[in-house]
Amino acid sequence: MSEFLENLSAGAKDLAEKAKIKNAEQAILTPMAHLLLQESSPHDIYVLKSSAAKMVAKERIRVSDLLTLPYSMKWSRLSFGCSALDKCTRGGIVTRGITEFCGISGAGKTQLLLQLSLTVQLPQELGGLAGGVAFICTESSFPSKRLFEMSKTFAQRYPKLDINYLANVHVEHVLQSEQLLKCVSERLPPLMSSLRIGLIIIDSVAAVFRTYTNYIERAKDMRKLANYLLHLADKYNCAVICVNQVATISDKQPEVPCLGLSWAHLGRTRMRITKIPKQIQYNDKLLTVRKLEILYSPETPIEYAEFLITQQGIVDVPCLK
Repeated sequence: MSEFLENLSAGAKDLAEKAKIKNAEQAILTPMAHLLLQESSPHDIYVLKSSAAKMVAKERIRVSDLLTLPYSMKWSRLSFGCSALDKCTRGGIVTRGITEFCGISGAGKTQLLLQLSLTVQLPQELGGLAGGVAFICTESSFPSKRLFEMSKTFAQRYPKLDINYLANVHVEHVLQSEQLLKCVSERLPPLMSSLRIGLIIIDSVAAVFRTYTNYIERAKDMRKLANYLLHLADKYNCAVICVNQVATISDKQPEVPCLGLSWAHLGRTRMRITKIPKQIQYNDKLLTVRKLEILYSPETPIEYAEFLITQQGIVDVPCLK
């Protein structure tokens, strides 16, 4: 018998047994209408619900506490390594909640992920989180050659830092939603408990969830995934980025993120990456300008920033004189 059931009154305990409630979480989620059908008194229902609420409720936190450790650590940010993007996002990717990157194929999502996989390894005073990255691929193979190319720039930029950038990127390939859920719930926790992981990346969530025909089951599995990720983010103070694809619905809405509201409500921040019809001469090469736009975020206004993808990585768009 669980600790929750042991501490209940006789009447509330009898009600829990009738309703097949085994823990406090189930007591809270069980509808009142279902409890009323168990031929129990309103007092027993009140005792059951209030006891469950007290058990799962977190301690009260004052606003002043949020400005001190350990609470302030939960609001760390991971730099993009690009001043325009950092300014737009007020410092980078927040280590609380799920951040979504959406955009068409070739927009530059993976390039941003690779750069973040390098910046996360930097110390906090340089915008990193002094940790590695868990990179879960669900579509194409991991672009290791491109990561190696970009890592050489970081080695030259920070020569005094003894960091093996490639060794701190842990890659896993999954093809189905069941494999993804198992990876996040069973394989990731041991990795994160033994190593300092500052960033979790899933590229992409749409690839494994778009094939569902039962949308109720899909929504349930997406909630499971989000809960696993949020638990890890909160426990280990890491950033979480999930890539989403876009679909064309109509001429008025040519590019809409996939997976609908069931997924949209699970994320904290959504950023859209696009190409814009503008090219810039950079180091004797004509490069297409990209745009990162914040679609929604609880702490950042709706803004956008432009950037370039170069051989060295993500850089600011140079000012034209």
